[in-house]
Amino acid sequence: MKAILFALGAGLLAALSQPPVSIPWVLILALPLLYRLWQSAERPGRAFAVGWFAGAGYFGATLIWIAEPFFVQPEIHGWMAPFAVAGMAGGMALFWGAGFWVAKRIGSTGWSAPFALTFCLVGMEWLRGNILSGFPWSLLGYAWVETPLMQLAADIGIYGVTLMTVMIGMILGEIWMAATIRRRLVLSGLVIALAAVWALRGEQRLAGAGDPTQSRPGIGPVIGLVQPNVAQRDKWQPELREAHIRDLLEKTRTLAEQGAQVIIWPEAATPYQIDKGPVLRAAIADALSPGGILLAGAVRFDGDAAFNSLIAVGSDAEVLGIYDKQHLVPFGEMLPMDSLLTSLGVRTMIALPGGFTPGDSEERIMALDGLAPFVPMICYETIFPAEIMRRAGVGEWMVQVTNDAWFGNWIGPYQHFAMARVRAIERGLPLARSANTGISAIIDGYGRPVARLTLNRDGIVKASLPPKATETLYSRHEDQPFGAIMILIALFSVLRVKRR
Repeated sequence: MKAILFALGAGLLAALSQPPVSIPWVLILALPLLYRLWQSAERPGRAFAVGWFAGAGYFGATLIWIAEPFFVQPEIHGWMAPFAVAGMAGGMALFWGAGFWVAKRIGSTGWSAPFALTFCLVGMEWLRGNILSGFPWSLLGYAWVETPLMQLAADIGIYGVTLMTVMIGMILGEIWMAATIRRRLVLSGLVIALAAVWALRGEQRLAGAGDPTQSRPGIGPVIGLVQPNVAQRDKWQPELREAHIRDLLEKTRTLAEQGAQVIIWPEAATPYQIDKGPVLRAAIADALSPGGILLAGAVRFDGDAAFNSLIAVGSDAEVLGIYDKQHLVPFGEMLPMDSLLTSLGVRTMIALPGGFTPGDSEERIMALDGLAPFVPMICYETIFPAEIMRRAGVGEWMVQVTNDAWFGNWIGPYQHFAMARVRAIERGLPLARSANTGISAIIDGYGRPVARLTLNRDGIVKASLPPKATETLYSRHEDQPFGAIMILIALFSVLRVKRR
């Protein structure tokens, strides 16, 4: 029982590493403790329990914002909130439990033990982010987003940063438990070498990056972001719609007068159908400067199908392009096994029968006349690094529109913002992010905000689009370097076990 309580506590401690608290150094305590608890587990079943309770504490704390959407309409969904948080935390913890179980089952001890546990746990984290619909939220590597160490993501991606984090933590655990001075010295030297290379790589990448807040006109178009800060429960109220659209248009006009050439509204910014609304498009065109472009998050309909879209409108009131969201949120925007669940009375969180329809997977880039091609992302899509990489081939910058009002006022929006920053680092591309309630920001290719609006603030912000950073290893090879490191760790662990 004591081991279970320690595992739960270690998971809760590790959660403090994630935004918005962002104290990554707690992992130096939490991960070695988990390693020691795993080593002390006598059977694989006991190891599974250690991993599961650690994961339950970690995900229970980092994913508590999952409850927020259920209180947008508390009279309908409120009762489900505690079950959703408990179910999500418990489900995600299964991956940690499975990693601990497999590592114990293969019987690694001695030198290979910390590497075997690293391989199994990180492998399960990769699986968590990729199987079925995938949910790679709260990866341990995001702990370093406020430090130069996150620049390693430009080489090996967020899974690689997670791998480095876990490996160093587990080696520290072995140093703690090692029976001989020789083993402690060798492993200490390895930790120092890994940490030094990691830190030097981060500093080296940032060395020529310059000051992100320094104004550098002429690098790219002036981007204006609109943050209306509309509470989710007020967003679709019929009596408030006109006021909401007037506010969006006034902010657009102000940004255009200040020189913004591309203006971005957040996800589902207006309840009106922009593509089928010539009067609304005329009002948008009137607010834009000549040659200006609006990128607006909007809901659109095509027959019986509804789409969560990003629609480009020009200063001539014409629709210049449309991107439809491809990766929809399960139960939020679409129902898995929809026929069965609909017959049982299960609904999506949005008030659309059957939810949204996913967009065409071939639509990966928006290329508009007079504007460099960009990678469009709508809300949840930003958390999937591999999907963004597959779509980012010829894109020169990225655009994310999101409505983080669904995520509440604290934990969720900060975590979502951190993930957007890491996508910019991985690809080395600037990113413009417009969020309904925040955090809206223009981010450079090193993941640093050039200009931003704080959470829960009504306002606008503008800045010239930063230049691309140097091409990254991750942009060329995606997860292949991460996979190569994992294979080397697996081979070392297997060889050590066979030798023993």
